Amino acid sequence: MKLRIDVVGVAISLATLVAVACSSDPEPPEDVGCGNDLESFRFEHGSVDGHADPFGAKAAKQARAGRVRDASMIRQPADARLKVLVDDYVIANERIAVYIEKEGRPSGYAPFGGEILAVEPVGDDGRPLGVSEYGETLMLFSRQTVKPDKVTVLADGSDGKAAVIRVSGAFANIEFMNVFAALAREEYDFPAAIDYVLEPGSDKLLVRLSFANTRLEEVDMTPLMGLGFLHDFRSKKFAENVGFQVKGDFPWVAFDSGKSGFLFRTLVSPLGSDLSVSGFELFRTKDLKANACETKSVDYVEVIGGAPGIDGVLEAKRRAFGEPAWREVKGTLKEPDGTYIVGAYVHAQTPDGKYLTRALTDDTGSFVIHVPPGAVTLTPTAKGWAIPAATALPDGAATIDLTLPQRATIEVNAKEAGTNEPLPVRVQIIPETPLAEAPASFGIQGENDGRIWQDFAITGTSRLPVPPGKHRVVVSHGYEYEISDTTVVAEAGKTSLVPVTLEHSVDSTGVMCGDFHIHSNFSPDSDDDVEEKVRGAIADGLDIACSSEHEWIIDFQPVIQKLGMTKWAFGMSSEELTTFAWGHFGVIPIYPRAELPNNGAVNWVGKKPAEIFQQVGELPEKPLLVVNHPMGAGFQGYFNASGFDRKTITGIPDLFSDNFGAIEITTGRDFDSSRESVGLAWFGLLDSGRNTWGVGSSDTHSWRSSPTGYPRSCLPFGHDDPTRLTPEAVRDALKSGNIVVSGGLTMTVAGPGGIPPGAKSTPGEYVVVVQTPSWITAQELEVIVDGVTTETRPLTPIAGPGPGKRYEVKVNVAATTTKPRHYVIFHARGANDLSPLHPREKPFALSNPIFF
Repeated sequence: MKLRIDVVGVAISLATLVAVACSSDPEPPEDVGCGNDLESFRFEHGSVDGHADPFGAKAAKQARAGRVRDASMIRQPADARLKVLVDDYVIANERIAVYIEKEGRPSGYAPFGGEILAVEPVGDDGRPLGVSEYGETLMLFSRQTVKPDKVTVLADGSDGKAAVIRVSGAFANIEFMNVFAALAREEYDFPAAIDYVLEPGSDKLLVRLSFANTRLEEVDMTPLMGLGFLHDFRSKKFAENVGFQVKGDFPWVAFDSGKSGFLFRTLVSPLGSDLSVSGFELFRTKDLKANACETKSVDYVEVIGGAPGIDGVLEAKRRAFGEPAWREVKGTLKEPDGTYIVGAYVHAQTPDGKYLTRALTDDTGSFVIHVPPGAVTLTPTAKGWAIPAATALPDGAATIDLTLPQRATIEVNAKEAGTNEPLPVRVQIIPETPLAEAPASFGIQGENDGRIWQDFAITGTSRLPVPPGKHRVVVSHGYEYEISDTTVVAEAGKTSLVPVTLEHSVDSTGVMCGDFHIHSNFSPDSDDDVEEKVRGAIADGLDIACSSEHEWIIDFQPVIQKLGMTKWAFGMSSEELTTFAWGHFGVIPIYPRAELPNNGAVNWVGKKPAEIFQQVGELPEKPLLVVNHPMGAGFQGYFNASGFDRKTITGIPDLFSDNFGAIEITTGRDFDSSRESVGLAWFGLLDSGRNTWGVGSSDTHSWRSSPTGYPRSCLPFGHDDPTRLTPEAVRDALKSGNIVVSGGLTMTVAGPGGIPPGAKSTPGEYVVVVQTPSWITAQELEVIVDGVTTETRPLTPIAGPGPGKRYEVKVNVAATTTKPRHYVIFHARGANDLSPLHPREKPFALSNPIFF
């Protein structure tokens, strides 16, 4: 897993935290108590059902709170990660509707219930619009949050006053947060309640915190309190003046998903960015104390929802906070010939560069944006266009027409040589003159390596706007096909046609390759859309695409079926079992189970590795357990966290178990990059007599920077039909050990008698065949016997009829030492890198061992 780690103001590594947390921590101070009847400090419950018609609030001009009685009351995006369920709660008025979990809801990172599930704008019918991309917010007090005994309606709003949903219980540890025990040792365990309060006509939901300090001493929560946000994978952070480049202290922080958004403001102090780990972002708050035996209630947080996007949220914020309204500006974005530009952002700034807001153009190129009095500039950005100079908006103007230069268009039509059928392809467009990147404050995600487009054209056709001028157009379908690399002079107002025919020049008959470590925006540290991720896998020639989300299960096969691509690829589900203490693991396969927490993810919290490994092995799917990135930093790498010794195959008692079937021998890079770490560990396992297989996976979190399917694990099935695959067949192929990891080179290995990797052969002549398309060159073959390189052979292509290259080497393999069992591994290296498809990534192939 390639974690995005950004620690601000915390100068201690997570690895150190884990070590300290596992040591003998001092006991928390004894609670001497404020009386014998602690139940008297508990906060009262309300009605279980609440208002019978909460969505009638708009027509009645009320705020109402009630229970979600049936599925018709649920409006959410189909791909929402945390689902609203029947028996949850909703609080609504004429502006917003907020869904609240019932008690005991076990999904998410705080598995207690009582959290916000969605913040929805309300439509004309008084019902939620169903556009909220809300993730999860943890209200943290040390490692604790409020664990409810009950979620109830304290006031249903039928009296015309505020509606209130109460979460009543006590502070309790969020178990996965125990890894931070070295920094957050305090455990309060006080009776506590959260009230969600919504007034009629208000844009803001007030979150009121109440708790009883049951100690005979003052408690100061200031050093250990904050909001833990898990939103950035669906909604981008935004703050005043800095836009989407949020670092530092702010009076509020907002989140923009495009269609809608929401904002958090704490009422006790500003919010300060403190820690970012794997999609979890901690914003600290302060100034919360309670006297001995005091029952305290404080208006803690305000949550504001709005639409569309950040401009709608900021409008709601100004109404909610009683701030002066900004003027509404309506406009259009067109090309000089009048063609509307759809789906573009229009950014507003002050003349000195402070970021104000942004809006999206609709299907007619129109937009509505709100700006303050005084001088303002507007800058449109659209994919495929250079960023123009800002346009001054006259003070007081209510309308404006913006233009971008007349575009050129490049249209690619790709077919497969021989069949003449449309071919799924990756289309990259690289202008001769690089385009300037948008400022970070704009929140625009660009492409890498000078590209303006990486389009996954699964139908074979791609039609893309580009600035007039020269462009390099690269069209590809993975590592087994030839590539098209041409220069096109695109003219304004015209379409340049690029017909492409790609030859399948590598013979991989009977072998299909999979990537078993792919993240999408169901993982909190990836913002890749699921469908786009699958399209990318297919366009890059991957035969098996396996979802591997952190603590969540989704299946890629329904996506492939929806796209009509079952001829090209098979999808399946797995999990990256993500402990925050001692490593990450692939569970291949595991099926989604909507009735279970986190869609069926394995619950590792509070358990030791041996117990978890056994639990995984007993699942009905009988999955293969893979140690992902075994030598990762801190808690990411199991071998590091468990103190693994490759010579003795031992580790820290209670932390090391060898009850796994495979390891990621290389994760998102070539074998040479991991050889002195993971490679040596693998050799140690094999030397000890264990049949531990090596797989290669991408661990891709962003298809822009980490290509799906580099590397990939190639498995012989004896056919090339993805429709004949099942998760069980893939699992069994992996468990057999007949795996060759491919990073651009296609390789087959056979021992005497045709014995493949994973099996037992004899000393003698081994045949290794390496193949590449013409744009990749293999350079040398390394022979590794019992973990030691015995020889390196240059690879010289054999003349053949097609453009692809074939290399064949016969190697006499024999033992060099006296051992009960020996093994041989073959490692092929390529020259240069995988440009223009994947710049900087090195071509290689690596076999699993053949034993003798």
